[in-house]
Formats: sequence, C-alpha cells, structure tokens
Amino acid sequence: MKKSENIIGRPESFLWLEGIFNEDTVNSFLSISPASNFWQRGFVEALYKLGHSVDVIGFPVERVWPFGRLMISCKQASLSGGLTGKVVGYINFPYLRSTFQYLSLQKSVKIYLRTREKKPDYQIVFSCLEKSTELTPSIRMAKYIRKHFGVPWICIVADGAAPPGADGYVYLPWSYYQSESALTPSIHIDGGIPEVKFEYDFFLASDFSKQKKKLLYMGALTEHGGVSQLARAFNKLSDQNIELWICGRGKNPELTRLAEIDKRIKIEGFVDEAELSKIAGAAFAFANPRPNSFAPNKLNYPSKVLHYLAYGKPVISTFTDGVSPEYADVVIPIGDDSVESLSSAIHNVLNLQIKEYRDIQVRISNFNKTHTWTYQVNRFISWLQNQRR
Repeated sequence: MKKSENIIGRPESFLWLEGIFNEDTVNSFLSISPASNFWQRGFVEALYKLGHSVDVIGFPVERVWPFGRLMISCKQASLSGGLTGKVVGYINFPYLRSTFQYLSLQKSVKIYLRTREKKPDYQIVFSCLEKSTELTPSIRMAKYIRKHFGVPWICIVADGAAPPGADGYVYLPWSYYQSESALTPSIHIDGGIPEVKFEYDFFLASDFSKQKKKLLYMGALTEHGGVSQLARAFNKLSDQNIELWICGRGKNPELTRLAEIDKRIKIEGFVDEAELSKIAGAAFAFANPRPNSFAPNKLNYPSKVLHYLAYGKPVISTFTDGVSPEYADVVIPIGDDSVESLSSAIHNVLNLQIKEYRDIQVRISNFNKTHTWTYQVNRFISWLQNQRR
C-alpha cells in the first residue's frame, strides 16, 4: 500500500489483534459485522498512508457449532487487500471456542514477536462488550502481551463497556467519552469519512424536482437499527414519487411484510461495496433511524452516519447519546422515535428545494474536510505521542 510522508513525529508500529477481512470473507462469515470491518479497515489504511506500520492478526467470527462450521481454517478467510498479517483458525466447539481462539492467537503472536527485529510500539483491540468484565480472546491476548513483552495496548471502544487494564482508550460514542465512567487516558474518535466512488448525482440537474427520489438505509435489519420503524413511517406517506431502499444483513419478517404491502419499499439485502456505492450514488438522501429508546444505543455510535456523509447528501437521523453535538449542523434531526416524527422527517427531506439541498451539501463538504481518516488518525498519533512525554 502506498505511503506518504505526512507523518506526525516518528513512525509508529502497531499489532492489530482483530481480523480485518476482504469482501469474500465478510460474505462467507455472516457473523462478521460489515460496519466494524469497514471502520477498522479505514483506520488501518490511514495508518499505512501516514507512514506507520500495522500487522493484523485475527480470526473470522462464526456462529458456534452446530449452527456454524466446526473447523475454521485460516484458508477460509483472507485479510483485506493491502494489509499485512495473518488469519488464524480455531475449533468452533461450544464452551471451548474462546479457549481455542485464544490459543491460536497466542501461537501466532509468539511466532510474530520472535521473528521481528523489534517489538511493535503498540497493540490494538477493537472492543464491543456487553459487560466490562468480559474477556474476549483478543483482550486476553493483549493482557498477555502487555505482561510478558511490555507492549502497551490501546482499546478502541466501539460498542458497550470498556474493559479495564488498557494503557489508553479510543471512544467512538460521545456520551461514553464524556461520562464519569470512562476509563482514561482517552480520546474521542468516532471515525473518518471513507473514500467512496459513485456516479454523478443526477438530482442536481435541471429536472431535479421531477426525479423519483430515493431514501436509502444502510445497515443491519435488526431492532437496534430502527429500520422497521423507518419502513412503517415511510408507509404512512402517500407520495408515489418516492422510494425507500434498504441495504443490509439480517432477517426481518415485519420489514418483508411491509415491502410486500408497499411496493415503494425495496429490500436489496446485503450487497458488495461496488453495488452499494452505485445505489448510494442514486439516492436523494439517507436515513439513520436508530431509536433512542433501545438501551444499548446509549453506548454506541452509528458509524453509518460517516459513511452517508461521504456521499455529500442530506441525512436524517435520530440523535442517540453516542452522537457528538458537532453533527447538529450537517445532519437533519428526527424529533423522536415516534412514527409521526419519522414520517415528518422523511417528508421534509424528500421535499427539499434545490437551494436548501445545495446549502446542506456545502455544510457537509466543510464538515468532511476535518473528518477524513487522515485527519482523525493524525489526531490519534499525536495523542499517543503526547502520552509518552
């Protein structure tokens, strides 16, 4: 992967104790979170581009046997293109799975550390815990390396509770970073604007008002994402010149039923990145209806918002606790979790006049300049290096 000379301080080296996989692997292992994989890839690629080194060692997540495969081989998964490191396999047996995962990690990490000229400067774990006392194989491995090799570990707290014992914490959810329960030293980085490719936005042509306007939802089809509420709210609108497109992984019987009733609702399912960008390029606006009333949403950040903003189009969104106040200027708020508020927000965004639409695009463009992955990872490196002083 091409590196630049835009380095803050000296180059750092990292051991990333999570798998970051290519699209074929994400498609093959349905328990891998596409959003988490996408976020981590953006972070690591930015580290590379800024001249730092990263080695990735991890395993693909699979439902425990007999619901998933019993034997997970390293040959069944591949790291995302351009990343260096190793995929490890494990025996996916109930009750013993995490032990096998840990032992496989430990074996690979020991070989990695023995064959390097010098130890990495840091090790990183991407964490999504229901309870802070949980010990995932990656967290166990980080603690082992810290104890026996003296390599400090940084925990990226994506969802849920932060595990104790790390040397530093990166918080995605704004509310958690601001709370008294946040572990320190810490920094708030919710992510970067990804680099996306999409076709020309034909909505800005002279026949802007005559185009069929598509509202796009990207994400899981489960309860926490709010997609069912979004579909119910959309169904309340009578305008036949609008469509709701839904892309994501999972089964949702209510959503399927609504799509059968309302032909304007299009469920595309899980699509590859190229197809997703094509659909997003044709969208008029995006929706993040994640409900405030769903308790786990208080300790997570909807990373899809940054993905949406990459396309430079209006976004309607609830403001769950994990969203930073700085988004207020670029995201159109949904008043509350009610169907009425969602319907009103959908109606308003799909009826924006061209001047209003352009004004929002300008605000998004300005916001995006200070939220690139390069910008965010430079902040991360500066923070790390300040901790050493």
